Order: sequence, then C-alpha cells, then structure tokens
Amino acid sequence: MIFDTDIFIWVQRVNGKAARLIDKNEDRYLSVQSYMELLQGAKNAKQYRYVKDFISEFDFSVLPLSENIGHRAGASTGPR
Repeated sequence: MIFDTDIFIWVQRVNGKAARLIDKNEDRYLSVQSYMELLQGAKNAKQYRYVKDFISEFDFSVLPLSENIGHRAGASTGPR
C-alpha cells in the first residue's frame, strides 16, 4: 500500500487507527515527495531522526516520483 503524508502525521499524533493501518500492511510504500514533506516538516533534529527511524523500522520503500505515482496520488485526492 502507498501511504500519504497524512497517515504519518496521524501516527505521530498517536492515532490508533492510522497505526493499525500501517501495521496490517506488509508491503509499505511512500513517494519520495511524501518522504521529503515529512523531513521538511520536522521541527527539530529529534523529529527528523524519528521520521527516518520510523520509515526504516517499518521497512517502507521510498518510491521515486513518476507518472504512475502522480496518477495514484490524484486518484486518492480527487473528487469522490
């Protein structure tokens, strides 16, 4: 599953539903754009390290920005 920046923010805010969603998916991906957003959003070195450790510990694969990723992101944020 490809996760968006919001899910990581919810986990950092101790949202159990978001944490369970990540936990139940063995194949975990995020786009390089989401990864950069998370790192840029870190307010200090501790938060920066937390993001990097979280991504590593839960074995996320960082996907390059591609046309396919763009389409998936558009589909998840478009009109419902």
